[in-house]
Amino acid sequence: MTSARQSSAQAIVDVLLSQKGGVGKSTIAVNLGAVIGENTRPNGPGEDAPVIAAGIDPQGSMEKWADRVEEDDLPFDYVSTRGDNAIIPRLKKDPLVRRIVVDCPGFMDVDPTAERSRDPLGHGAAADALRAVLDVADRAIVPINPEWLAFDPTEYTIERILRPRGIPFLVVVNRWDPRDGREDLDKVQAWIDEHGYPRAPQAIRKYKIHTNAAEKGLVVTRYAESGTALRAREDFYKLAIALDGLEVRG
Repeated sequence: MTSARQSSAQAIVDVLLSQKGGVGKSTIAVNLGAVIGENTRPNGPGEDAPVIAAGIDPQGSMEKWADRVEEDDLPFDYVSTRGDNAIIPRLKKDPLVRRIVVDCPGFMDVDPTAERSRDPLGHGAAADALRAVLDVADRAIVPINPEWLAFDPTEYTIERILRPRGIPFLVVVNRWDPRDGREDLDKVQAWIDEHGYPRAPQAIRKYKIHTNAAEKGLVVTRYAESGTALRAREDFYKLAIALDGLEVRG
């Protein structure tokens, strides 16, 4: 494997992946792309950043969100593949692109009865799009919400999808509400650690500002200044740092 800090002729592709829907993959993809893009502009604000946030969801959620953001406030480029599975592999080879963050849909065509020796993604447009992205993925981020029902889908994602493909991964606890106390957070972190899965040290906290961001055309680097906005940005900067400490598939 090769360190993410080493130079590479191709862009690094990070995918947001989980069998479970509703874990906040799109929010993480957009805001991770924002903090990475904000810090990799070649000549400062106003210049294009060599970072792309991409969505392979046929509904085009990424595109709908990014289209609402003022162009000067968007520190990354974005693309929605809309069924064109060659786009991400092509962008990975583009010499002007350094990072690609991909928002993946849930496993729409998953075959839960597939033998462990077989690819469980099944057949269909969503499965084909996932395979095309996973073929070129360097790392994966697996979001998990602090709830018991998230355990099995997370384990399935890691053991059936990522490990057989040799894709390094990082589990991140998402949507933890500090007002609920630490009991659920401690429980999910203990579960992650018991399985030996690498995890981001900082949970992404649940804030209403995230819930309304897509509608308002905002990314975390452009939230109105407040204590909440500062903490929200901190969560994603810490995730970006933790991700950069993870080796890429070589």
